[in-house]
Amino acid sequence: MPRALVVARPAAAARRLSSAAWALAGMGAAAAWAALRAWTPSGDPAHALCELRRVAHIGCATCGLTRALAALARGDLAGSLVLHPLAVVLVAELAVVWAAWGAGLARRRGGSDQNWIPRLVAINAAAFLVVWVVRLLTGTLPV
Repeated sequence: MPRALVVARPAAAARRLSSAAWALAGMGAAAAWAALRAWTPSGDPAHALCELRRVAHIGCATCGLTRALAALARGDLAGSLVLHPLAVVLVAELAVVWAAWGAGLARRRGGSDQNWIPRLVAINAAAFLVVWVVRLLTGTLPV
């Protein structure tokens, strides 16, 4: 068997696997969005997902994010921004990253440079921290 054919098969299999992972990620995001749209969150701190909010009655840097995403999924942009101003940014980032992943797969560059991922995570962590500090100091953390 020619060597080129032996090498081509694993590359094609890797592309199919990457494409399947991309499709599953999209379907998972759509399912999560549908679940958030159907979910009616409780405003009671006793039922909070956040342990810090439940125990210390102080919201963490991501407090309100799940409820903000649920509001956004229902089309309530104003409510989402009140609950967590970074929810819209996070959804936009995830959509852009997913689209770029798909574009890379379409150009057959599924294994392209991913050095930007740690920087994006660091920028998001810093943004969440800044928003949390501002909301803590201004008393605008969601209850």
